[in-house]
Amino acid sequence: MPNDKPLKTVITVLDVEPNTRLGCCDVDGPAVWVKVTAWTPRRAFLTDALPFMEVSGKAAEDLPGLRFFADLDVNNPPSNDDTSGEHLAWPELGLCPPVPREWLPEGEQGPAPFRLTYPKPALTVAVLGDPGPQGSKTHVGGGRMVESSAKVRPWRDTVAWTAIRARNQVRGWQPLTGAVALGLTFTVVRPKSHYGSGRNVNRVRPSAPSRPTSTPDLDKLIRSTQDALKTARVLRDDSLVVEYRDTGKWYDTDHGQVPGVLDAAGCTIRVWPLERPEAEQ
Repeated sequence: MPNDKPLKTVITVLDVEPNTRLGCCDVDGPAVWVKVTAWTPRRAFLTDALPFMEVSGKAAEDLPGLRFFADLDVNNPPSNDDTSGEHLAWPELGLCPPVPREWLPEGEQGPAPFRLTYPKPALTVAVLGDPGPQGSKTHVGGGRMVESSAKVRPWRDTVAWTAIRARNQVRGWQPLTGAVALGLTFTVVRPKSHYGSGRNVNRVRPSAPSRPTSTPDLDKLIRSTQDALKTARVLRDDSLVVEYRDTGKWYDTDHGQVPGVLDAAGCTIRVWPLERPEAEQ
């Protein structure tokens, strides 16, 4: 039998958006992506960071990784039509105490992975444009081979210039020379054929695929985007990328539900350094 009373449930902060204007607010401010365990562990909500900052006494950039609890109606999560958690309330919000290490599942015990020292990426870049795949070549005669996709050059230029603007806003930025983790969240616009007709023209058909499975191939999108990051002097060399996080293709209809997915075609790029800066060693 469903329980009609609010129950304490865990809320995990996944990531922070430092300068965002939510529908519930009149000015830009920090927002956080949160996961509510009792609702759906696969869906994230973008919501105001202020309540979580006040309860924890921490700055917005220090919230990712923290767990909170609140009294919520676990039987009535926001519907799938809701694109964000802008209007969510968090009654009786509190900060969860640290989990004793001996309670953690096997494999999470022992020293924490060093990457947890960097809960926030060193650089986050939102690139708008049609991602172009790199790798397929066409022979044009005279022994010359050119990229088959005409989108490659415009996409690489867009990524490079957007990344340059972003890194120029980071004081003292230097190209990363140690191992890094790279996150490339590509957004693809859903074809009109995925939607219904008539009064359902704005609803995705139940038979439509949940993720983009057609071309361009993910590995070719990664190749062109990563090369552009080298051009922008974000990375010294491609070989520094030793790990990918949250990398994949999503449809724009997942905007507001999956962190990093945009409301138009493009890519959210995140770069995490995995080695301690020399000054801290």
